[in-house]
Amino acid sequence: MRMRREVRNETTRSERATASPASGMEGGLSRVLSSLKSERGQALVEFAFIGPLLLFFILIVVDFGIAMDRRELVQHAVREGARRAAVGDKVADIKDSTHNQSAGTLDEGNVNVCFVDRNGDRSPDAGDMVRVTGDYTYKFSVGGGEALAAFGIGPPSINMSPSAEERLEKSGLVAPEC
Repeated sequence: MRMRREVRNETTRSERATASPASGMEGGLSRVLSSLKSERGQALVEFAFIGPLLLFFILIVVDFGIAMDRRELVQHAVREGARRAAVGDKVADIKDSTHNQSAGTLDEGNVNVCFVDRNGDRSPDAGDMVRVTGDYTYKFSVGGGEALAAFGIGPPSINMSPSAEERLEKSGLVAPEC
């Protein structure tokens, strides 16, 4: 009888030895999985708070880049208008050329052409400077515009007035004095 008890005790001990790590791993694994499930929800909540703010800042950077592109486009158009004015084109042609070079961004009514009288005779002579200025207002739309409209604030804007001067090649420009 003693042998049978010892065999039973050994079997019980070996069963316990093999069963203990598996049951311990299952318990630890289930604890890890349950903690991951709760952390997954936490990350989602954190992203719900930070995501829109991050997207808002990215859109503002993109919108500011578009504004700088418009500034460069208007500056190029004004320089082209000044070159046309330097060779004595009509003011209407200068404004039309500036409008076309800006790809429609700059209206003809926002283009100003004038000359700087160096000798004081109040007429544009060869050697005087001609100045072409374009006035343009860029309104933020992608990032700041719609988001601020929800708070009753109008979209922010940037006023741009690039100008360019060239020396008149010949007399004959009919434009006001600056």
